[in-house]
Amino acid sequence: MNKMKIKKNNKLSIIFIIGLFIILVVIDKLFSMFDPVASLEVFYKNDFEKTWLSHQDNKEEIERIYDKVFFGNSTVIAAYAEEKSISGYVNMGMDYATIKDLLEILEGEFVQITDELVLGINYLTFLDTFDTNPSYIWHKKPWEPYLYFHRDRLHSFITEGIKNVLVRESFVTVKYTDLNKYYYYGVLSDKELNEKIEIHGKKYWSISTSEYQENMVALKYIIDYCNQRGVRLRCVWMPWNPYVDKPVNVLEVEEQVNQILEQAGIEVLNLSNNFSRESFHDLGHLNYATGRNKFMGVIDEWLSQ
Repeated sequence: MNKMKIKKNNKLSIIFIIGLFIILVVIDKLFSMFDPVASLEVFYKNDFEKTWLSHQDNKEEIERIYDKVFFGNSTVIAAYAEEKSISGYVNMGMDYATIKDLLEILEGEFVQITDELVLGINYLTFLDTFDTNPSYIWHKKPWEPYLYFHRDRLHSFITEGIKNVLVRESFVTVKYTDLNKYYYYGVLSDKELNEKIEIHGKKYWSISTSEYQENMVALKYIIDYCNQRGVRLRCVWMPWNPYVDKPVNVLEVEEQVNQILEQAGIEVLNLSNNFSRESFHDLGHLNYATGRNKFMGVIDEWLSQ
C-alpha cells in the first residue's frame, strides 16, 4: 500500500510540475504578445520602441508595417528629419544599429517593409564587434523568459516605485511619454574632437577588415530579402567630418561594401564628403541647428525619386 501511495504521489508531483511549467510558458507567451515593457509609459523606451510607438495610429496595434524605411545608426537619427521630409520615409535610426540588427529585425518580422528601404551606412554599421543596446527585442533568446530579458527595466521600475512609496508618494511618479530620439547640438572644440579621435583610433581604426565580415554577409542577405519581396533598396554613405582624414581600415571597409552593392546593382548616394566641419557635432553626427538642415536639403529630393 505504501509503495502504491508513493507512486501515486510521485505521479501527482510530475503532473503538477508539468502543469506549472505549461502555465509559466503560457504566461510568458502572453507577456511577449502584449509586450508591456515596450508599450506602457512607465518604462523607459529604446530607439526601436520609440519608432514603433510614434507611428502607431492605434494604441492597440501590435504589427509594425511601414511602406518606406530609412534605417541606420545614430547618424541617421541626427541627420534625417522625418517630420520635415516629403518623402514618406520612417526614420528607423537606432543607437548602435548594425546591418546584422536589421537582418534580425526583418527575419524575426519585428518590422515589415512593403515598398522601399534606404540604408544609411558608415563603417560602424558593419563592425561585427560594435557595442549594441541589449534591450532591443531581437536580442532575446528563444528560451529566455520575457521578464528575465527585461529584468533591468523591471528592476528599476520596481525599486523606484518602492522608494516612492516609502516617502509617501505614488508608486509611479515618472512616465516616459517623450518619444524623441537623441539629437546632437553645437560643435565640439578642437580639443574635444582630438579626444574623440584618440578614442576612435584605439577602439575602431586599428581593427582588421576581418571584423566586418558578418555584417557584410548580412548585407547580402538583406539584398536577397528585398529582391524576393519586391522592396526597392538603396544606400547612403553618411557624412564624415573633414576635420580628420579617413583611416585606412575605414576606406578598406567602404571599398568592400561598395563592391557588394555594385555587384548587386544597388543605387548608392555618397554624402560622406559633402559637409563642412561646422555642420558636425563630432566626427560623424550632424548637429541639429546646421547639419541636419543641410542634410535634408540634399537628401529629401533623392529620397523622393
